[in-house]
Amino acid sequence: MSNLWIFILVMTLGFLPISIFVYWYKYRGTVIYKTAFAILITNLIVGIASFSVGHYGIIHLLWYFPVGYIALLIGNVLFKKFVQRPIKGSIEVLKEITRGELSAEINSEFLESNDEIGQMSNTLNEMIHNLKETAEFARQVGEGNLDHEINLLSEDDHLRQALMEMREKLKDAAKLQEEKRIDEEKRSWANEGLAKLNEILRKQDDVSELSYQILSFLVNYLNANQGGIFIRNTDEENNSVLELKSFYAFNRRKYIKKVFEWGEGLVGNCAMEKQTIHLTEIPQNYIQITSGLGGSNPKSLLLVPMKMEKEVLGVIEIATFNEFEAHQIAFLEQASLSIASSLNMAETNKRTSELLEKTQQQAEEMAAQEEEMRQNMEELQATQEESSRRAEEFEMQFIELQDLNDELQRKLEHAEEKIQELESKLEKKK
Repeated sequence: MSNLWIFILVMTLGFLPISIFVYWYKYRGTVIYKTAFAILITNLIVGIASFSVGHYGIIHLLWYFPVGYIALLIGNVLFKKFVQRPIKGSIEVLKEITRGELSAEINSEFLESNDEIGQMSNTLNEMIHNLKETAEFARQVGEGNLDHEINLLSEDDHLRQALMEMREKLKDAAKLQEEKRIDEEKRSWANEGLAKLNEILRKQDDVSELSYQILSFLVNYLNANQGGIFIRNTDEENNSVLELKSFYAFNRRKYIKKVFEWGEGLVGNCAMEKQTIHLTEIPQNYIQITSGLGGSNPKSLLLVPMKMEKEVLGVIEIATFNEFEAHQIAFLEQASLSIASSLNMAETNKRTSELLEKTQQQAEEMAAQEEEMRQNMEELQATQEESSRRAEEFEMQFIELQDLNDELQRKLEHAEEKIQELESKLEKKK
């Protein structure tokens, strides 16, 4: 066997396996091992070529150069395959990521490698996955899905921490906006209710009918079930009581009274204290809401005094199976002011109308009496004129009678004189 073949066998079966084993044992799982493998193959080829030139003579040096270049080419191919191509692939992916393209994918061959390049590829792939999760989180938050969750990658994950802080701020802003929207809806609801109530207040003048229209509107607008309006009534002795003027689906049991004195029961206490009473625990059998299937106690009871300045004109009582919310209570308190004013105006108009009617009746009676007196005066005047005329006639008759009496008197005196003359003559004749 020639020395050349001995050298080749030693190099391929001895030096090369030992070198590969040493590099594998020391650098396994690293890119150095793949780089060293390419260098070993190149050196092996160059070494065999060099030994061949020395064995066969310098004349064969011409073959040394192409073999050397072939060895370098093989080393470059191996180096490019195991080292350069994975690094370039990672660089291309990094370039795509820097442009914001998160759809970049890493070759599965690189991911399966156990060396530094494989670790770098897996780390880069994990970074792409994390960036996609972060981008999806940002997109969900941007679309308003503020409940979308994401976990911090570490305590130093400033990007996700900032996004999570942004989400919390957006939650606070959304909550504040929702509260403002709800408040605006409540204000709009209250303003709309007051506008509708004012329409009712302008259309009715009769207190009883106005009370019923007000109560039916309030019960329905508040989504309640029953209600009543108690109005202050003052008797001739100036004693005030609260009289049930109108009711809507009311069915009282224990307190079936329709008139309450000041301070009596919840209605009287509400009027005396001049404060709203809101009960969520209703006394047993105080009020029952009835239907065709039976009756049960309401869940909430609201009593609101109808005040005009500091004077209580009545009480509104509403019962419901639901809970009265704060804006509903505020609405009823605000509405009670307008209701009190309208009911007071209606009562005033009623009294004014009654007084005007009574005044007109008295005026008519006075006119009739005046006409009767005028007629009596005319009759009296006619009687006086007749009396005057008769008096004048009597006076003239009296004068005539007096003249006649005077004439008779004169005649009587003349007759007496004649008689005396005759008597004198008779005496003389005797």
